[in-house]
Amino acid sequence: MVRLLLLLVVPLSLLASSPANADFYSHRYGGLAIQSTALDDVCGNSQSFVNGLNSTNQLATFSNCSDSGEGAKLYAGWRWSPNFAIEADLRQSTSATSNFAISNPQFPSLFIKDRVTTRMGNAFFVSHLPVGGSGISVFGKIGGGFWFNQIRSLQRGDTLAVVQLQDGSLQAVTFPVEGEFNESASGFHWGYGAGVSYRLRDRWTIRAEWELFPEVGGDTTRGEYQLESASLGWSVIF
Repeated sequence: MVRLLLLLVVPLSLLASSPANADFYSHRYGGLAIQSTALDDVCGNSQSFVNGLNSTNQLATFSNCSDSGEGAKLYAGWRWSPNFAIEADLRQSTSATSNFAISNPQFPSLFIKDRVTTRMGNAFFVSHLPVGGSGISVFGKIGGGFWFNQIRSLQRGDTLAVVQLQDGSLQAVTFPVEGEFNESASGFHWGYGAGVSYRLRDRWTIRAEWELFPEVGGDTTRGEYQLESASLGWSVIF
């Protein structure tokens, strides 16, 4: 929420220097937004997954995880009245990473790094509340879309194998192993958000917004989580 408040300062600070035309006209728009995103709780899901790998003959140790960072989205819409618009977007969210190690009789040491990437497409109904003739508009949005997740697992370590020597005796030998495994999943979700926009010279709009998608992901990519983002966007009216 602190990030969102900081983003809101930017459009409001332009009021003193950039006059806006109070007369509304129906228009289409397209733009780009830079996001700060958090995937809650991908790290908790990853730790639960690793804990579930422990058994009598196997030890799994969770080391570190990151589930927040930067992202971006492209968006376009049609605002046909001062109070209503429809909008669609495509976005790339931050990637969550986690690291853990496994030790068992077959793998004396195996180190694994997982990276979960989230991409989304959304459609929203947007309701605006213009603030007088200032060019400022407060808005709320609700909608849904699809998510696409990919988990990339990098594994390296040693495996233990028993080989038969020329004299017929058996000997345990370790071999280095390294590999990459990928899995993907997709599904549908819903979401909502709110923000403030400011219209510049009847041609440009800047806006700050907060969005939340409560149900994203699945068991294939370490479990369901919610995606929260704060963003600053710039769009052109046409």
